[in-house]
Parts: sequence; C-alpha cells; structure tokens
Amino acid sequence: MLEGLIVSFGVFIILGLVTYVGAWYTAKTNSPRALIGIYILFLTLAQFFAAKIAMFDLGLDLIPFIGPLLSGLGIIPIFAPVGVIVFPFTLQVTDMVNERFGRKAVYEMIWIALVSQVIMVALLILAGFLPALGDDPLIPFTIVPAITLASWISFLISERFDAWIYDKIRSWIHRRTNGEEEWWKYLWIRNVFSDILSLGLDSIIFIPLAFLILPSIQSLFDTSIVVATLDFVLVLIIGQLITKWFLGIIDTPFMYLTRWIYNKKNSIIEE
Repeated sequence: MLEGLIVSFGVFIILGLVTYVGAWYTAKTNSPRALIGIYILFLTLAQFFAAKIAMFDLGLDLIPFIGPLLSGLGIIPIFAPVGVIVFPFTLQVTDMVNERFGRKAVYEMIWIALVSQVIMVALLILAGFLPALGDDPLIPFTIVPAITLASWISFLISERFDAWIYDKIRSWIHRRTNGEEEWWKYLWIRNVFSDILSLGLDSIIFIPLAFLILPSIQSLFDTSIVVATLDFVLVLIIGQLITKWFLGIIDTPFMYLTRWIYNKKNSIIEE
C-alpha cells in the first residue's frame, strides 16, 4: 500500500500551492510579509505534527536493487515524525526570502517565527490550566516539552544554517558564471544542496534531543517519562532523512516557479 506516498504528495501539492501564492504576493507587493506568515504557519504545523510517529510507505521497496537493499538494512518500512512532511517547505520559504531579500531578511524572519512559537506554547500551557466543561478540546494540542524544546533548538540552528549556506552557494556560483544571465542553470544547485545539508542537520539534532537526551533528563524527575532506545532513535533519524530529502528534492520546481515570478518583477538581490 502506498498511503504514505499518496498523503505526502497531497500535502506536497497543498503546501506548494501556498508557497506559489506567497511568491506571487511577495513579487507584487515587494514585501516578505506574506512569506513570513506562511513560514510561521508551516513551522507551527511541523511542531504539532512532530509529536506523531508514522510509517511512511514511499514506494522505495518497488525500486530495483535499492528496495531490497533498504529492506535488508531494516530501513524499510520508514518510521518518522509526521512533521517531516512539512519541514522541507519551511526551508523552501527561507530560500524564497533569501533569493529576493537576502540573508539578513531570513534571519529576521527566523527570529519572528521563533518568538511566535514561544508565545503560542506559553498561551497553550496557560489555557490548559483552565477547567474544561466536558472533554478538554485542547488535549490533542498538548505540548510535549521535550519535543517542543528540541524543535526550537534544531529549528534555530538548521534554519540559520540554511540561510547561510544558501547565500554562500549562490555567491560562489555567481562568481564563477555569467551571474544572473544563467540563473536557471544553477538555481537547483543552491536549492537542493542547501536543503539536503540543512535537513540533515535538523534531523541529527532534533531526533536525539526529542526522543533520547531531553526525555532522559525528564525521567530523573518524572518516572512516567518513556525514553526511546538508541536503536529506535537511529531508525527515526534514517527515516526522517529519507523522507525529508525525498520531499526536499522534489520541491525544486516550486523554487524555479518562484524565481520566474520574481524575474517578472525585476526583484532579485544582486550578489
């Protein structure tokens, strides 16, 4: 069954359309405010989705040689937090802002998003103390401290790294080519490679923190806390990397669409 692949592509299409609208509005208004709003939305969804571990059937077992190899290594079936579906698009938005407004604008957006997440969590915690009439509708949105803190730490590091490495790759390419005249040949390089490195960094930081290190610290004060095994953590890291890289690579056409929209408005940062 390919439920994971179908769901992933469904989410991919919806998020892709949202980023397209954001790019169009950004080019029209010459302002990043739409992309900032979309960025905060994607980050919020990724944070809530991260609490759920799901099995992703991406159809990799159907690929000759690769499928049997991954199955033999125990990588298939893939298990990963559901937030992996959304997170690649947060990097897509940082690349879109970086392409138009530069790295400093991305750093400002990252801090705005982080502050918004801290405020959201604080309000959810306070609202949780109020007695509910009947079943508490906020229970599905209960914040898991370890996952929340881990997501903030990994987010701040990986997103800033993505902005930095994207800018460096763009500058390096610009110095060795005809610059903006050949942008279409090399846009995929900075988009794909910056995302691959950043998504990998996020997984390596987030998974151990959220499911092993921070829960281990919590368990010293709360014996009900379940700490994941090292083997399970490694399975989650591999699963998250495969899923993130898969979605991170196939979202490249949206970056080309974004650049085309920006070019129509002559609104590209020159390096």
